[in-house]
Amino acid sequence: MSRLLEAEDLHLSFRGVKALAGVSFTVSEGDLFAVIGPNGAGKTSLLNVLSGLYKPSRGKVVFLGEELVGQSPQDRVRKGLGRTFQNLELFRGMTVLDNVKLGAELAVGAYTDLLPHAPTEWRIRRWAEEVLDYLHLSPYRHAPAGALPYGLQKRVEVARALAGRPKLLLLDEPMAGLSLEEKQDLARFLLDARREWGVTLLLVEHDLKAVLELSTCVLVMSYGEVLYQGAPSGVREDPRVAEAYLGRSA
Repeated sequence: MSRLLEAEDLHLSFRGVKALAGVSFTVSEGDLFAVIGPNGAGKTSLLNVLSGLYKPSRGKVVFLGEELVGQSPQDRVRKGLGRTFQNLELFRGMTVLDNVKLGAELAVGAYTDLLPHAPTEWRIRRWAEEVLDYLHLSPYRHAPAGALPYGLQKRVEVARALAGRPKLLLLDEPMAGLSLEEKQDLARFLLDARREWGVTLLLVEHDLKAVLELSTCVLVMSYGEVLYQGAPSGVREDPRVAEAYLGRSA
């Protein structure tokens, strides 16, 4: 598999506190790449650097062979780097459909295959409707996003990100706050998108059981540093991970 994203020696500090201290890793095309670690490990800071919300003090982020440091979050989305957030960032007063159309508008050039001679607005609407149908959200298309139950709002945010046709989708704790059934549904949707739409996934997640069952590669962080990168099967066997993340008795 070809390399999709490479992070090299990333450093980030806030008032002298190191959020990232020399983080390096590689995500290959087709991966379901999980980032885990205790609270304060730097996981969300890492996603913010990758998506362009933070600029590292040192290091590189290379996506599809192109250096991204210095490029805006919007430019990164147009290049195929999508993102969801730990705290919902929906436009609560807008309909579900309009929220998803916003995601599609950022990547309008990515779906010219949908009747290329049709008006742009028509193609945006058609693709947004297809994504809603894919995630079983069509019955809620005209409902205000903020009026939906939390689990459905989480799914709408994923739909908006997928509407941009990302090559790599960054997910910050997508299963947090969901019931077991909702977690299973979301996991199925993400795995289907990975398989059918070719979306590579990088997710921060606290549900270790889900990580070990779903991921192809795991990055373990603690205090801004990388403790482990490799197969999920090796996570429990690494003594540093057991101490920092699972507890000494693990």
